[in-house]
Amino acid sequence: MSPDFDILRNAYILTAVASVTFGVIGSFVVARRIGYLTGSIAHSAFGGVGVGLWFKQCVETGALGIMGIAALFASTEKDALNLCRTWSGFIDPVLSALLFSILAALLVDWVRRNAHEREETILGAIWAIGAAAGLLFLEQVKGYVSATTYLFGDVLLVSSLDVNLTFILSAVILLLILFNFKKLEAVCFDEEYAELRGVNVRAQNRLLLVLTAATVVLLMRVVGMALIVALLTLPAAAVCRFTKRLGSTIIGSIVVCFVGSWLGIWLSYLLNCSTGPTIILVVALFYVAALALQKLLQAQLTLRR
Repeated sequence: MSPDFDILRNAYILTAVASVTFGVIGSFVVARRIGYLTGSIAHSAFGGVGVGLWFKQCVETGALGIMGIAALFASTEKDALNLCRTWSGFIDPVLSALLFSILAALLVDWVRRNAHEREETILGAIWAIGAAAGLLFLEQVKGYVSATTYLFGDVLLVSSLDVNLTFILSAVILLLILFNFKKLEAVCFDEEYAELRGVNVRAQNRLLLVLTAATVVLLMRVVGMALIVALLTLPAAAVCRFTKRLGSTIIGSIVVCFVGSWLGIWLSYLLNCSTGPTIILVVALFYVAALALQKLLQAQLTLRR
């Protein structure tokens, strides 16, 4: 095994597992045409990261009355502080990001159905509030915390814990998709027909948004919050140029995500540049190539006629 693979092993494993989820959810997002909602959900997740890191610090230092709670289980102040530090180890900003993104998904669903204001205005507000809250809470965290890591990703620094969490979250998402595939497919292509067939359209739309929110959290370590929309939609959009079948789109999207992510990781390591943006540029090149190939095939068909 080469030294390079030793360094990049966790990044390769995480992106290999996550590519399956990205391809599946991205295909549904493109088919349902809700890519514009993903940005609002993503930046709400960024707010969750800021809150999670701030709360982790509060628990570690015994703030917010947590020291008093720890004192109930410790005999000395030093023991209470050590207990606070132990508790802080169980707090993961990824979990708070997941909570915030799911809440944002449910809020987005409510906005789409009930808001009297212009939908894009409210979604833009959710986008801005999530980003602003994340930055403000990150400023309160003592020590060095790079907002760039969460905004643009840093997959080269993922740990074994990140890989395990990705496995678990991906498995849950894919199982829910598997059990609801036909219903989600019907809702994506024809809501009225699905409703006539007895499908609970509102519940399925809400489920898709929640699963998209969970996928956003998976994408966070790969490309960051600012670039999530691109990696979630470009692979499926490229494949859709050649097929309208959802199953084929899913398979093609998984392949594009997988190849694009691995190639982006390798190039970023080779060129010593940021991994997230490199992955996005590689996937974007695939999309441009798909557009060019589609135009070429259409031109050839026109000439034959």
